[in-house]
Amino acid sequence: MERRRAWGRRVVVALTLVVALLSAACNRRVFMHVENVCQKTIDTTVDVPTEKAADILIVVDNSGSMAEEQQNLAENFLNQDPAECPLQDLANIPPEYRNPVRALYTDGGVLSRCGFIQLLAAFENDFRVGVITTDVGLCDNRYPEVQGGAAWGYHPQRGCLQPDGAPRGGVRKLIAAADLRDDDVTNDDFAQRFHDTLDNIRTWGSPVERGLDAADLFLHAPPEARAPGCEHDLEAFRRSEASLVVMFLSDEEDCSHGLGGKLVEFGDENEGEICGAFDAVMQPSRCYTEDEALSPVQLYVDSLLAADPRVKVAVIAGGVGQAGGVAAGGCLVGPDGRPTGGDADGDGVNDQCFESMGMSNYVGSGAGYACGPDTADARGGLPCCVADPGRRYYELAAQLGSTATDSICNASFRSTMLGIAAFIAAVDVVALAEEPVNPAAILVELTRAGATEAELVERLPPGADCASSSGFLLVDERFIQLCGDARPGPGDTISVRAPGRVSEACETGG
Repeated sequence: MERRRAWGRRVVVALTLVVALLSAACNRRVFMHVENVCQKTIDTTVDVPTEKAADILIVVDNSGSMAEEQQNLAENFLNQDPAECPLQDLANIPPEYRNPVRALYTDGGVLSRCGFIQLLAAFENDFRVGVITTDVGLCDNRYPEVQGGAAWGYHPQRGCLQPDGAPRGGVRKLIAAADLRDDDVTNDDFAQRFHDTLDNIRTWGSPVERGLDAADLFLHAPPEARAPGCEHDLEAFRRSEASLVVMFLSDEEDCSHGLGGKLVEFGDENEGEICGAFDAVMQPSRCYTEDEALSPVQLYVDSLLAADPRVKVAVIAGGVGQAGGVAAGGCLVGPDGRPTGGDADGDGVNDQCFESMGMSNYVGSGAGYACGPDTADARGGLPCCVADPGRRYYELAAQLGSTATDSICNASFRSTMLGIAAFIAAVDVVALAEEPVNPAAILVELTRAGATEAELVERLPPGADCASSSGFLLVDERFIQLCGDARPGPGDTISVRAPGRVSEACETGG
């Protein structure tokens, strides 16, 4: 196998059968290498390139309550302060920061204040980033008098990558590592381009957020089902050799109802729409009160797996808890910048904030303003939550397993975004050459880059949540899935030892 210099990590998978007592026809000296015909040893060496390709689809909620969260996302995409992050020239990452070990980008390390795309570049990831929204209508700006106004016009949404400038202008829809290698210097300012992309989205989207439908439509809809001008966005985004990563960012519950015949049952709020001439949109509260009429989350799990069987998912939505172990719940940004809220006493009611069912930005006075000053009594004196529970997004993450999660009520996503970048770069599945005859005897060890001693990786019980646990799982009989801190990064070595089959000579007595 040809080994290129860019390939920096070796994942060694050694499957070894230890046989204690065998018949006289077989070699009894099973712990010796000489003439050991009964002990079948399979040595597989896999060179894993540090320069991996990833197509990263960011699904951004563009409803009326998302201004601060979008700003948070933009600020943590790329840090342009060289005093805080030494990775300013992404085309020329300093050698000492290439494929960084975990200590460099966590717990105050020299890269811990860098941005998402900077760490991806440090991992030498051949990334391609595209942004879509949770709006699956043909166009946004349904209420020009209170949203974007006549000057904004409308921007295509359904199945559309959002550009880094005015729509319909032939501008760029992808931010890619390849941009740093071409002759066009105007596309190298990733921070400005991502900021411009979000500025092109803003908060003029539908109040019925359908993030799971948006991802499904983008990844699977035929060209004719997309908004005009977006017919070829998928083929521009997806590469056959690249892994798929989907990141969801929303402060409300997912209201997807496009699969499994639910569009008829729940109703199609976009039926008959004409861009620039909108009728009233259904009330977003139905997404909470009639959630049984929404499409089952499992259908969206199947949709993502159909797009890439090894898809990785990141979720930043309404929830409480530490990154990687977030539980869905209405939340506020606490005094320390961490999420607070949820149902602490288990009585089914949020103890610290009022879950407004998609109405958190309705803060005016009068009827219909669930979070206005004259509705405090109806809320029990509680403030409205910054974000409502994102139960369906976290359910998707739990079912897929290969995920990273955090709460949208974190004052800064920086550490989360860096963790997601490392999560994208990590190798999290090792394929064994054959099924082990005794799965209980599998031994997994991880040697960190620069370390001399291996760490024993804990085996997780079947069905464990890989998103919030560290260890390994045996999946589909011969795949070792590494979870949490057990996912190796560039320069690490993972070693798996397990019993293989007894040699044919022993089985036949030869």
